[in-house]
Amino acid sequence: MPRPSRAARPPQLPVLTIDRTLRAPEQVYRGLREAIVTLAIAPGTALSEGDVAEACSISRTPVREAFARLSEEQLLDVFPNLGTFVSLIDPQAVAEAVTIRRLLEGEAAASAAANAEPALLREMSEAVARHEQAVSRGDAAGAYACDEAFHHTLFATQKLSQMWQSVSRARTHLQRVHHLRISERGALGDALEQHRLVLAAIESGSPEAARAAMAAHIEAHGRFLSRVAGLKHPYIRAT
Repeated sequence: MPRPSRAARPPQLPVLTIDRTLRAPEQVYRGLREAIVTLAIAPGTALSEGDVAEACSISRTPVREAFARLSEEQLLDVFPNLGTFVSLIDPQAVAEAVTIRRLLEGEAAASAAANAEPALLREMSEAVARHEQAVSRGDAAGAYACDEAFHHTLFATQKLSQMWQSVSRARTHLQRVHHLRISERGALGDALEQHRLVLAAIESGSPEAARAAMAAHIEAHGRFLSRVAGLKHPYIRAT
């Protein structure tokens, strides 16, 4: 990320209500992470430990811990003597995440098609039905939760926990792309239609069809970002 100027846009902090009976660093981390990946805090926004601590009425120590975790996830960039900024969306990191997810989720979908476990098909169908309801309500947050449930079910039901951990890490780089697609295109139902195709391929019992349907679904993120990056979008890091 190019070194930003001190004149970067002021922080737009979410309202974080801290439960004093629970660990503050975890609450700050989760609250800021949610705001960053949903674009409630825009890429390039300057954040300071002091501002966040004041907004939450806590000391800087738990905020510092939360910042460190977000930096490890490449959601924050720290510039010595300048400040901390929400990272821009990195096309290279997104491309790598797409590859990881395409390979792992493609194999998980192929395995599901080969075995066609009734419990898995039922849970994925229920996730699609809940997704349909969220889309019909225009509920973007609910739709995304259903999106994640659809993918998680594919791994959890097949007891592929290590693969899911790798997918979850890769999803971090794609979450903001997902929300950017919705904000730029109003594409709330795109993922739902793709999920229907993945489910149909799994139900058909064809591992290759399931793998291909999942790959097409995952790669949609990369195709969208490539188009938008070419327009020099302010949220996307120049390559």
